Amino acid sequence: MTTARRLQLCAVIAALALLITACEQIADPLYNPAKPQKLALWYVSRDAKDIYNVTNPSGKLRIDASRSNKGSQSRAVIWPSGTKMTTNHQSCATWSEATGEWPQEGLALRVRTDGKRFRTIVVAKNLWFGAVWQMNVYTWDSTRSPYFKIHGAVALPVPFLDGKQGRPLPWNVCARVEGSVVRIKGWNSKEKEPSWTDKDHSGIIKLPAEWVYPGKAGWYGGHIDPGRTIAMVNPRTTANSAN
Repeated sequence: MTTARRLQLCAVIAALALLITACEQIADPLYNPAKPQKLALWYVSRDAKDIYNVTNPSGKLRIDASRSNKGSQSRAVIWPSGTKMTTNHQSCATWSEATGEWPQEGLALRVRTDGKRFRTIVVAKNLWFGAVWQMNVYTWDSTRSPYFKIHGAVALPVPFLDGKQGRPLPWNVCARVEGSVVRIKGWNSKEKEPSWTDKDHSGIIKLPAEWVYPGKAGWYGGHIDPGRTIAMVNPRTTANSAN
């Protein structure tokens, strides 16, 4: 092999190493579940005056639907109000408990309020046709009509499908936004955390350019029956070092 060829090969290897590092490395923790912070909540849909009670004891996040609620169509985005806004970040959690008929767990990205305007990207467990191993990517913008839009989905049957049914909890799920790309990965309690490029445990959805802006990372819960609960363990958010 000639010297020029060796140098060319080394350059390619170095570029690949940088690409892998950029894809895998996340820095700058935003929310540490061991040190709970004050949480903000925004209902992206609401049944009349139904309420969710949100608490974050150390290492956990609980979303409890009041027993006095009348329906199960309320959906809420929750985020730590004291964290800084970043453009590229991720949210993770272990979905540990979900009671009721069709509770929907999720993660929120680029949560932002500007006066009365509310925007967010949400990655949430699919409920349609019972295909709960599919992760849907939604956006909400209170100034847009329609307010809600779905942009695609990532199917994760390997970690979350057991035969023809969704695997019992706990599920580990992370969602990460970089520019206009949303990356999702998931793994069950019997698996080690996969890489962001593991084809059996991850996938990507691309969003329109207008969804690139600074916001906060958090979580989502919806469709909780009265008196029922969604719980998450180790909810955490981090910012990409490229911000």
